[in-house]
Amino acid sequence: MMKLVSYSRLALYEQCPRQFYYKYVLGHKTPDTKLLALGKAVHKALEVLANNPNVPVEEAIKQGLIECGFHSEVEPNEVRQLVENALSKKIEGVPEYHFQLPLFDVPDLPEIQGYIDRWNKDEIWDYKTNWQPYDILSNYQLALYAWAVSQITELKKIKGHLFFLRYKKIYSYVFTEKEMNLAKEWAKRLITEINFKLEILEIYPDKVDELFPYQPNRYCSSCPFILDCYKKA
Repeated sequence: MMKLVSYSRLALYEQCPRQFYYKYVLGHKTPDTKLLALGKAVHKALEVLANNPNVPVEEAIKQGLIECGFHSEVEPNEVRQLVENALSKKIEGVPEYHFQLPLFDVPDLPEIQGYIDRWNKDEIWDYKTNWQPYDILSNYQLALYAWAVSQITELKKIKGHLFFLRYKKIYSYVFTEKEMNLAKEWAKRLITEINFKLEILEIYPDKVDELFPYQPNRYCSSCPFILDCYKKA
């Protein structure tokens, strides 16, 4: 049984069950894409600056580059620009807040964890380094994080913000209990489905193609397992 999940893990399963299987069931290591490495660098730099405002920006950027392992495609100037764009908006709150909460009322069932880029009372912020902005309600990530904060604070409404750093665009939305619970139920449904499939797989290991099929999508070109899928097509 998979006991601990995150939004990104569940989203990957929904996007392509086969890639999820390779990465999280078989444990195959995958190299960071540029976008993932860039995100690590920027988030680390902003975390360093939030925890110690006296640290020079250049030192924070260096720490960010270390965090992403000096990825060959991540340029210091790009990190610097995104960090400066983030700093153009003064945002108070706890940086990189980690939560881990049960999804079910019964003990010993799966929990969900995540990192909130900035949390301030009834507001949460998520920094994005994406090239393409998207609607805040196009996925369950922020709603799920809002649900987590509501569980910790007992607040009925949480305001979420997506900050697209390339364009200094901020998309905001106030999540209600209904929307936060929908995100929670989405997570519960997926992890229940995953664990059910894993139980079947233990009995019928030859059913992996049926249980975790590859699912063509717009991210296939950057998938490290693409050749395996072509071989099975």
